[in-house]
Amino acid sequence: MLLPAAGVVAAILAWWLLAAVLAPVSLAGVAPHVALALAALLPSAALLAVMILAQMGARAMTGAIDPLAGTDSPFLRTNQRVIANTVEQMTVFVPALLALAAGVPAARMGPVVALAYVFAVARLVFWIGYLAGVRLRAPGMAATFAVNVATLAAAAWVWLT
Repeated sequence: MLLPAAGVVAAILAWWLLAAVLAPVSLAGVAPHVALALAALLPSAALLAVMILAQMGARAMTGAIDPLAGTDSPFLRTNQRVIANTVEQMTVFVPALLALAAGVPAARMGPVVALAYVFAVARLVFWIGYLAGVRLRAPGMAATFAVNVATLAAAAWVWLT
């Protein structure tokens, strides 16, 4: 219970610090907001690409080319789960972030961008933790969940109020 709580607290603190540091951007209209949110998603996309590259490299180095042959190493099995979970988490986060960005005023875009950065860091913490030990994935998973719930809630609030 302590590791997931630590992940949530770390995500909240990271968001709070980033939101305070990121200056409001003067943008007009929805398109620039969505464009900025899309750009803020690049670290998560790059991290996913690195995860995939690590998987491809490990397959090539170990000769475990066929994932159905049952010869995958623990690294390959774990890394595949990290990739799958990251894609699953991104399918929740990306539309929520874009909806939030489209609905907030320009002065609130700093906190929106901060959510994207914290999401990327949370996924990195999840990946490193999972490779180190199954229980050590908890801080990254909890931080990711916290960011997803916060983003979904904020987007719903913006559009429903």
